[in-house]
Amino acid sequence: MKQTSKALLIALVILCSFTVVPDRIEWQPNKTLSWDDFKGQPNGRGGFVASTSSGMSQSYVIAGNGVLNKKETYVKAHFYPEYSWYRAKDTTALLLKHEQTHFDITEIHARILNARIQSYNFTSNSKEEVKDLYEQVEKERRAMQKAFDKETNHSIHRDIEKKWEARIARLLLPL
Repeated sequence: MKQTSKALLIALVILCSFTVVPDRIEWQPNKTLSWDDFKGQPNGRGGFVASTSSGMSQSYVIAGNGVLNKKETYVKAHFYPEYSWYRAKDTTALLLKHEQTHFDITEIHARILNARIQSYNFTSNSKEEVKDLYEQVEKERRAMQKAFDKETNHSIHRDIEKKWEARIARLLLPL
């Protein structure tokens, strides 16, 4: 039995070494994005000047009885440099702030997901339950990202942008 467990562990380590994880920057309260963080190539479609790729990642442990261990659950917001891009000739400090706000919206939703996980009463079907929670919060995150761009017209309506920035700043205050 020990030999089988040892072989499985070695196989898992080898398999994990082949998994490609893109570079990512974890959201931090005192770090803002710079244009140097945007490593992707601008796409040829549309008239957009920049694009931020961000998302939530999670790790959790599910016990043998199928119930998620909340103390070993982590939800993080990440920025993906290789999928984020800008057109250098058109960049401004205000546009960079707009892109930072997109990343901040992802952080807000990472916190929402974590809070929902912590308050949820998991059953032996935890894997599906946590997946459902993630999908619900991800849908909300995407809707907020779209509303932000629509209402600000992608950073053109500066007065509305300032209102969004204030709202996001309030939502990012420590709990």
